This record gives sequence, structure tokens and C-alpha cells, in this order.
Amino acid sequence: MSELLRSPLMLGPIRLKNRIVMPAMGTGLALKSGEVSPAMIKYYEERARGGAGMIIVEIACVDSPQGRASLTQLNIDDPSYIAGLNELAEIIRSYDCRAFIQLHHAGRQTSPAVTGGLQPVAPSPIACRLMRVEPHELTIQEIEALKLKFVSAAYYAWKAGFDGVELHAAHGYLLSQFISPYSNRRNDEYGGSIENRARLLTEIIKEIKQRIPKLAVGVRLNLTDFVSGGMELEEGLEIAKRVEAAGADLLNVSGGIYESGQTTIEPASFAQGWRIYLAEAVKEVLTIPVLAGGVIRDPAYAEDLLQAGKTDLVWVGRGMIADPNWTNKALQGKAEDIRPCISCNQCIGRSFSTLHIKCTVNPWATQEWRQVALPDLGGKRAAVVGGGPAGMQAAITLAAAGCQVDLYEKEQHLGGLLGIASMPAHKERLAIFMDYLIRQVEKQETVSLHLNTRFDADLAAKEGFDAIILAHGARALKPELPGSTEQLVMLEDLMTGRVAAADEIAIIGGGSSGCELAEWLLDQGKKVFIIEQRSKLAPGLENMTRLDLLIRLKKKGLIRYTASTVMHIDEDGVQIINKDGKEEKILVDQVVLAAGYKADQTLYRELQKQTPSLLLIGDAAGARGIHEAVHEGAMAAYRLGALLS
Repeated sequence: MSELLRSPLMLGPIRLKNRIVMPAMGTGLALKSGEVSPAMIKYYEERARGGAGMIIVEIACVDSPQGRASLTQLNIDDPSYIAGLNELAEIIRSYDCRAFIQLHHAGRQTSPAVTGGLQPVAPSPIACRLMRVEPHELTIQEIEALKLKFVSAAYYAWKAGFDGVELHAAHGYLLSQFISPYSNRRNDEYGGSIENRARLLTEIIKEIKQRIPKLAVGVRLNLTDFVSGGMELEEGLEIAKRVEAAGADLLNVSGGIYESGQTTIEPASFAQGWRIYLAEAVKEVLTIPVLAGGVIRDPAYAEDLLQAGKTDLVWVGRGMIADPNWTNKALQGKAEDIRPCISCNQCIGRSFSTLHIKCTVNPWATQEWRQVALPDLGGKRAAVVGGGPAGMQAAITLAAAGCQVDLYEKEQHLGGLLGIASMPAHKERLAIFMDYLIRQVEKQETVSLHLNTRFDADLAAKEGFDAIILAHGARALKPELPGSTEQLVMLEDLMTGRVAAADEIAIIGGGSSGCELAEWLLDQGKKVFIIEQRSKLAPGLENMTRLDLLIRLKKKGLIRYTASTVMHIDEDGVQIINKDGKEEKILVDQVVLAAGYKADQTLYRELQKQTPSLLLIGDAAGARGIHEAVHEGAMAAYRLGALLS
């Protein structure tokens, strides 16, 4: 049941149809000028259509370029932006979804490369340790000017048709910098005491409410900075009370700054709702509605939070990137049909690289504008070879296009390598995604499943398919290594239990698979060494996820050899040349290869001559990741329609 999730709520002067909110998350879809793009409108339209009660549009800069945090950020500091913002607000509101926009200034958490060469500004001339740029200390006159910028931006939002604005006073950005003793060392009326540090924020709230009383005002507020010397919860609660007294209609609970690491954008190791305790604490001292979230994936869990009175509204962020219809499915009792976010952080990783965000499990995230009607493949019969993520997604999309699909998998179950990949610590969401895909395949009436069946050229000739899609994956690389290679064990053999793990193990290969295998073994009490030719472990992982993994490996006792070369495999260990250029022997009972994968295109070459409509997707086309597999599976129907037209 979702009784409270579906219930309406008054938020200041506006009414929300339900309690599920899409929070502000940067997409990078704004034009270089800071204007709204057609792609951005389509992206938000899909989430509004998906049932959200309110959408808070991503960070919009109130003072460009000096206040920008990103090269592809929205601007809202000039009347010329109103027309485009109006198009965005109207499309959101057309689905009975309330539209807010987040007003933002980066303060010291930016760089001259983003600000057009201008020096960043802050309450005090203290550089963010990650950005490493000393900011200009704002004068009283400059603070007054910035206050007006925020108020003017709120007016532009009102003129554009937004129901409300959210002041970003969290995550170490400018307003957050003012309220925190970590970044505010002023000794005037904007520094020192809690009242003074909160002054700029509360003055902005009061000015907006006085000038635009019908505009709802929310505040995303850090209740704690999660850094030594930063704001603690007790101070955060005092500032929250001042925010309410100033006239705010909503408090969105948050915490962390750039320097606190993963507390702002959590990797998969963080538990669902890990910071709800902050919302629970602030509800004890406020009367206005409280909005909270943080790795909320399960509608039943969200409902429990509301029933327990821990929050008044819940936000679902990355979950709505993965599935725009999260809200509708949740409220219709179809939680099993929600395409699950796997917390891989590819979305934010791309954002940090100044790219448009994309989603590993949702091939259409930020690409909604590309979606056109599927081709009509009625009357066609296609074979999909391989039941991994690429093959399952291809079968689902082909069936939706009207195609009769025969899905072949040589193993006794679907999933491909997702099952093994989900076994290490904090990778369980891959199993949830695998189960989701399997359920969707099983629901397709025009998909016939053939397990324990090896597909070959003879079977293809016998069945006479109109098209064949090869998605049979890749094979593990086994490089030539001198010495006693008969004792080498492949990663898959170890994780599937075909080979028992010894007590002391050396892993050759320090990519993401090798590192995750290492943690899996360490959690079993094994002594683990890892040998990697490159200077870094797991260099391909998104940075937040990588740092989290490396911290865990260090705590669990991994012994690492980077920039090292394997010279010889012995019966009792591995001889290497270490990073200092010296020979060293690592004594172990077992050596495991985790050297990656290579596409196996033998079947493709056999079928090329006899099958004109032949597609190669996923790891069968080139060993890569889940994102590429799912995207190419989704595109299979479009590609096949082009081939058969």
C-alpha cells in the first residue's frame, strides 16, 4: 500500500498531488549560453509524465559566470532567460506536477576555467581543498548585490511560471559556505555567531516572500558538513529554525560538502535512507514540511518513512533517472516493474567530466528526444543469441516492436555475467537489475526462451530467421605467462565455486573486476595480493565509487602491487618486477587471472554469409560495460527496422 505516498500536501500557497519529489540534479543539458535546451525540456517532461508530485529543476546560476559550478549549467540571472524557462515550467505543470527551480551560486567550489577567468568568491578567502583556488572575500556591498541577485532570480522564476524556488544552501556552495564555520571566518554581521552566519540566507528568504508572496520558497539545507570543524547537527537545527522563522515553506534536508567525499553523491556502499536521521531530528523542531531522501529505491521503504513521521515528503533522485515512471509504478503497486538504479554513479561521473549525464540501466536518460516510434516488425522472426543484459534488452525491445523473438542462452539461466558481477560487496543491485530484466523478458508473449541451448550456424539455417542478433558476450582473456600456468585459476571459476579459493591468493589484474574479486575474497578471510601493470587500481571506475572501493580494500588488508610486471608463475607464488624495478617473489597458494575480456566473434564470421540481417551487440561486439550492452540492446529494433526496410 502507498496511502501516504499518494496523499496530497499543501506546501505554502501550493498543493502537491502526492509526496514524491524529483530533486535537483545537474544534467548538463543546458545550452552553452545557460539557456534551456529542447533536450532538457523533453527530459523533465518524461519525469513529470511519470507521476512526480513535484520536480525541482537543477541548479540555475543567479550570477553568471562568476557563480557557475559547471560549463553546462542553467542561468537565471537575466530576463532574457525567462522565455526558455517558461517552456520548461509549463511542460512540467501540464502533468499536474508542481515546478520548482533551484537557485544556486557556487561560491568557492568552482574554478576560473568555469567562471570565464574570474576569481571565485566566498565569505572568507579560504580555498576549497579540492578546487585549490583562493576565493575573493566578499565585501558588504558585494553581499548586498548577491542578495539582490537571488531575489531577482526568484522573480524571473515566478515570471517564467514556476510554483516555487529552492535556495541551495547545502553541499558547500555559497549559501552553505556562509552558514558553516568551516568556510566562514568573518567578524562582521555575516560571520561569527549562528545568527550572523545565517543572516544572508534568512534575508534572501524574507525579501523573496515580501516581494513575491505567492511564490513558494524551499531551502536545501546542510544540517551537517561531515568534516572536522564544519557545521554539526546541533548548529544545523538552529539554522533550520531560523530558516522557518524567515518564512520558508519547505526544508530539504541534506549534508556534506565537496571535501566530505561521498556524503553528497553516495556510492553503492551507502544504505538506503542512510541520512534520514537528519530529517527525523529537524522534524522535532520545525512545523513546515520536511523533504528528505538519499538512496531511496523502494516505494515500500518510502511509505514507511512517511508512516513513521520521519519526513513529510521523499525525494527520489537517481531512481528517476533510471526510471522516469518511478512514481506511477510505485503508486500503482508495480514496484517490481521499476527499472532499478544500481548506484554505479555513471550519471554524476559524466557530469563531473562536463558531459551530459547518462544512465547505465536506462538507455534513454537525457536522450528522450531521440525516442521515436518503434519500427513495425510484425510478421518478422528474430533470434537473439545470449541472455545477458544486451540480449535480454534486445528481446524486450524487439517484442515491443511486434517481432517474434527466440532467445537462446547456452546456460541454464538468464543473466550472463550479471550474476557473477553481483556477488562482491555492495554489488547486489546488479542482481536486482538482472532479475528485473528477466521478469520483463518473461512478460513478453512473443518471446520464446531456449535455455541450455547452444546456437550455431546449423540451427540458424534450420530455423530460417529473418534476422539474428548476436549478444553472446565475451570470453575471459588468458594472457601468455611463463611458468607453472596449470595452477592459474580464472575469476569466473573461483566465483562460481567450480574451483575452491585457497587461503593466500594473488590476483593478476587490478581493474574493477580484479579489485571487486579481491574484496569478495577478503570478506571470506583470505589473504589477498593484487598485481597490476598500471600505476592505479580500477582506473575505469567512476571516481566516487573508485575511492570508496579503494578505502574499503585498504581497511580490509589488501596488499597491492601497482606499476608491477609478472615475470614468472611458480608452484609456490609469483615472481614480479615491482614499481621500484626490483625483482620480488610473492608467496601464495593460488593465482587468479582477472585480466579482462575479449569479444568472441567466431559465430559472427560463420553467419555473415548466410544471414543478411545480422547484428552484433554488447560484449559480443566489444568487451565493455553494462551501459553499452543495454543501450545497444535497446537500439536493436531500430537497427533491424532499418536493415529490413
